[in-house]
Amino acid sequence: MELAMVNDLMLGINDARISVHDRGLFFGDGVYEAVALCRGKIFALDQHLKRFERSLGELDMLEKVDLSVIRERVNRAVEESQMTDALIYFHITRGRAPRSHNYQDDYHPNFLLTVRTPPPLAPEQAAGITHPDWRWKRCDIKSLNLLANVMAKHTAVKAGAYEALLVDEKGLITEATSSSAFMIKDHTLKTAPLTANILPGITRELLFRWAEQLSLRVSEESFTPAQALAADELMVVGTTSLVTAIIQLDGQSIAGGNRGPFTAKLRDRLLQEMRG
Repeated sequence: MELAMVNDLMLGINDARISVHDRGLFFGDGVYEAVALCRGKIFALDQHLKRFERSLGELDMLEKVDLSVIRERVNRAVEESQMTDALIYFHITRGRAPRSHNYQDDYHPNFLLTVRTPPPLAPEQAAGITHPDWRWKRCDIKSLNLLANVMAKHTAVKAGAYEALLVDEKGLITEATSSSAFMIKDHTLKTAPLTANILPGITRELLFRWAEQLSLRVSEESFTPAQALAADELMVVGTTSLVTAIIQLDGQSIAGGNRGPFTAKLRDRLLQEMRG
């Protein structure tokens, strides 16, 4: 069954409540992770917790959080739910306080977790659009500040597309709204290097490892929308988007409008690993 956890209290999914004074509600003052549960196995939990730890540290919250407690809560919630396939979401905010931009050093973090039915499987191939990257300058932190992502995603959906590839002020594709953006050209797999505006994606790292096994060269190199249109293969990857081929960008077909062989192999490998 779907359920929620608020701090250490397990609740029905519709019974969870948060304070109207929570800084996550006021300011997006917190960080989160979303983890897949597949056939009873939590996929890549160690990697997600490591990234969660880094995000907490970047927001000066780590000293207030015991990561072993977070791991125990995740495992306990999964066991209590008795679900075998689910999306596990959890976040920590800087707790409750009267609304003020400044925060006090004696704050008490709030923890929220949900175990819910997973979204439908991401499509094997889909259309995409480009969209200005309006996000804040520290997207390497997986924070709750997602309004720019939300607006870009909605624009994509209204245009009949699956994802929006975000383009920065230099004309380079950074990421998609909730996934990493990759292209393949001449047997080289390319994606933007890890800087302050790029999230260190869990699936991103897995693709690097598997690409080399497929005799693909790997290059952390940014690319433009024009280069994406000329790619042999273009894809978005992530926990919920898996490995989805982008076969059309801004109404123009890529590589004849068909999913490429490497994208197909990488998706199959990811699903195989997730399903054990």
